[in-house]
Amino acid sequence: MATSPIENLFRPKSIAIIGASADPAKTAGRPLQFLRKHGFSGDIWPVNPRAADIDGVPCFASIDDLPGVPDVAMILLGPTHTEDATRKLSALGTKAAIVLAGGYGETGPAGIQRQAALSEAAGSMRILGPNTIGLLNLQDRTTLSASGALDTEHLTAGKIGVISQSGGILGSLLSRAAAKGIGLSHLAATGNEGDLEVCDILEWMIGEKNTSVITLYLEGLRDTKRFSKLATIAKRTGKQLVVYKVGRSEAGALASASHTGAMAGDDRLYDGLFAKSGVIRADRFDDLLDIAMALSMGKKPRGRRVGILTSTGGAGGLVADQCGLVGFTTPAPSRKTAAQLASLFSHVGFTADRNPIDLTLAGLTPEIVGGSISALLDAKEYDVVIPIVGSSGVGRPELVADPVIKAVKNTSKPLIVYCSPDAPAILHRLNSAGVPTYAAPESCGDALKALVKI
Repeated sequence: MATSPIENLFRPKSIAIIGASADPAKTAGRPLQFLRKHGFSGDIWPVNPRAADIDGVPCFASIDDLPGVPDVAMILLGPTHTEDATRKLSALGTKAAIVLAGGYGETGPAGIQRQAALSEAAGSMRILGPNTIGLLNLQDRTTLSASGALDTEHLTAGKIGVISQSGGILGSLLSRAAAKGIGLSHLAATGNEGDLEVCDILEWMIGEKNTSVITLYLEGLRDTKRFSKLATIAKRTGKQLVVYKVGRSEAGALASASHTGAMAGDDRLYDGLFAKSGVIRADRFDDLLDIAMALSMGKKPRGRRVGILTSTGGAGGLVADQCGLVGFTTPAPSRKTAAQLASLFSHVGFTADRNPIDLTLAGLTPEIVGGSISALLDAKEYDVVIPIVGSSGVGRPELVADPVIKAVKNTSKPLIVYCSPDAPAILHRLNSAGVPTYAAPESCGDALKALVKI
């Protein structure tokens, strides 16, 4: 059965790199370096007439000398030579190519003409770009990109897909996710959308079984009706879309238009489109990943009652305040739950009569934290549980992290964590274990608000 061009893009068995450089410091040298670094297992065919090999990988003098038809071609040439390479690859039977070069529709009338000529040269071959940084499939370790964000050593594979109309933003999201331990599945930067556009990639991701949440960074949409239809399909299949749309201000709209040539449109119309289609619109850039992380749990709260567990009263107040601002309540423990908690702390005469539940006097141990989390998850009066990592967790990361990781595997309730101190290692550890963990109390509120919409 023949695979689609977009399937080829994300899961190629052979990749031709047209214009590959032997210098890894150059943009044209990065894709080969990254493919090898991150473990791509298929064939890599660099095309460079001035090199016999690049770091041990044999080079080919021209497209005509390739040993077969590549599933995907990355074209790393300037606009002048890209058209000819595109025409040859299409004639060869290549299904899809990625054009990184700028100088097309985003630059004005002459660039628009170049982009039209590129499309004509492509024929039936699909094009991602031009003016794109490429795409990634982290689950299969396929990095068809020149993004410097791939210099990172540790990329966490997960269930969150990313579609961005900006290559730089794609790199930003990739590096932020890597730092936080948030797992991503597939990422694509659509650039100028001379051929493949947001909706083409979105349609593929909706059908991709290993992606459960799809995040989008948008400057403007070419086809709002198709997007709305796809968003409805995604909702019906249990996949949530989270969008950060730039262009709320006049300055932002003008910047978007000059970046990829996208027409931003009236932002109020986008608000209406997203609301009608069941799309969650992120208010802050950080929310794009943070909300997606909460949704990737696949756990919906039955109500709006939150149990907060803390060892620092101030942080408990911060989280409780954010819960209240998004319409959640923090009821005191029931008699049954209070008795369970009190039995853990009998040596200090602890009384659980309020929420947040402050463990400061308990003499914290992983066992006490774990027992407390279990009591709140078992309690009928709570729909969501938020443990807080206090300053004691910096020197003793196992204090809250270990009990939370254990508990999240055995509950149907959403469990999210607020990390009060600056503790990147704890943030990374918990997120990479599938526990949504946030460095800002506001993010906890935004996550809760999103969870009730699914």
